[in-house]
Amino acid sequence: MLLALLLLLASADAGPDPAGTVVLQIETGKTAPVTARPGANIICDDLSVVTPEFADDGKGFVLRALKPGSTLCGVWIGDQQPAGLYRVVVSGPKRAQGKKDAGGD
Repeated sequence: MLLALLLLLASADAGPDPAGTVVLQIETGKTAPVTARPGANIICDDLSVVTPEFADDGKGFVLRALKPGSTLCGVWIGDQQPAGLYRVVVSGPKRAQGKKDAGGD
């Protein structure tokens, strides 16, 4: 099963995502909840873009956006059975309206 996961992750840029892939859009520094049963594992193909973490309540998972980019994250249960796939697209932080660039007036 690990080989199947590696092949899936390696082919992430080779074409469209598999049917049923959930698209999550997250701003850098923010988190998004991921649906996963107790005992599940979350594996992301590019940990420099997003990293899985336990939710603050310890009863689930969130994905934390680290830098702009795109990556696939898979949910795995039991004997490495797939239980969900997420295409996570991370954007840079939104600028507040009315603020000027640090470069000047």
